[in-house]
Amino acid sequence: MNTKTYIRIIQFSFLSIYIGIMTTCNQESNQKVQLFAAAGTMLPSTEICDSIHTNQNIEIEKNFAASGDLARQIKAGADADIYISAHKQWIDYLNENHLIIENSISEIASNKLVVICPVNNEIILDFSTDFDIETVVKDKISIGDPKYVPVGKYSKQVLDTLNWYNQIQNQIILAKDVTSVLHYVELGECDWGIVYYSEAIKSDKVKIAYEIPQELYSPIKFYIALLKDNQQTREVYQYFKSEKAKDILNKYGFTGKNY
Repeated sequence: MNTKTYIRIIQFSFLSIYIGIMTTCNQESNQKVQLFAAAGTMLPSTEICDSIHTNQNIEIEKNFAASGDLARQIKAGADADIYISAHKQWIDYLNENHLIIENSISEIASNKLVVICPVNNEIILDFSTDFDIETVVKDKISIGDPKYVPVGKYSKQVLDTLNWYNQIQNQIILAKDVTSVLHYVELGECDWGIVYYSEAIKSDKVKIAYEIPQELYSPIKFYIALLKDNQQTREVYQYFKSEKAKDILNKYGFTGKNY
């Protein structure tokens, strides 16, 4: 083998290595961040993701569903980078299964419960154990499924505290997420339902009949956690904790967390 041929082989080898490295880097930079977020955060999370894409050119693929359903998908091996939950229970579930990056669990917002009904309807409630709840459930009401849907867990806590749940259990439609509760009431399929304040203000087909006294349920907090740790996921994670994200959350009826 002459010297020129040897040099060409060396140059080609280095070029191949360089192209491989650059291809890998480009694939990593173009890879989408997978966000799994509670259904109730759909509007603010979408706007926050759009803002991230505009300002930091990071592509984010979003999956919205009930917090419990998302947690079980992640546990089963779903490709998720960041998780937003409407209840600490599901964050703890993933943490106990060693699926969350250490020290990455952060509260990002809080919320409150309201009773909604169709705009043309009127209901009268008294949040006491003496109140005859059966008088205001003529047909059906809806709450989230408390097994998997955090808003349902909080709602059942209210109904249990007031000794109402057992009285009207057969007339309760358990919804797959908070948005489904809203839809049942919008369509007139239920007399009323219990949702987050942020969900209620999304629709002009329902009205807020009552804010539920907050002493009847545990504080409602939304959490974010990292499932994979790299530059892009860290940037998205930090943006969700920024003042810009807080302003967006506030706009949609949440109370953004101060950092």
